[in-house]
Amino acid sequence: MISLFKRFFRSMGYALQGIKLGIKEERNMRIDIVAMLFVWFHMQFYDFTRGETAIIVLVTFLIPAFELMNTAVERAVHKPDAEHWMPAGDAKDTAAGAVLIMTIGVVVIAFIIFFDPQGISNIIAHYTSGVLAPAGLLAYIIASYFFITIDNYNKKEK
Repeated sequence: MISLFKRFFRSMGYALQGIKLGIKEERNMRIDIVAMLFVWFHMQFYDFTRGETAIIVLVTFLIPAFELMNTAVERAVHKPDAEHWMPAGDAKDTAAGAVLIMTIGVVVIAFIIFFDPQGISNIIAHYTSGVLAPAGLLAYIIASYFFITIDNYNKKEK
């Protein structure tokens, strides 16, 4: 029984290592996380049902999950030489296409769920009610910019 738990926690460690790698090395993964947090914060201004909340949470997790799968495919078929191997390129393009299709679906779902005049007016009221909310939004935007572009700084150091 103990070895079962050991294997489980070891595999969890590998999975967390993969997530960490995706965040560290994939700009699109960091964009996904920034968008996810933005959506989750703004959910409070809507009167969502539990079902709608569950759908939003699910689709916000699907994009980073697809992004990690795309990264896995890219790394698995990557060739270090300059010669183009058509099946490798096809696999990378297909995985990227899956991410694109999922992203389009999520954007459509977002428009359907978030296009509610009351929710939108609640958000506008929040950001126009004082100085703290717009300042917090600006701080979030600035922090997000640096979080997303961190790979540019890492590449310059190498």
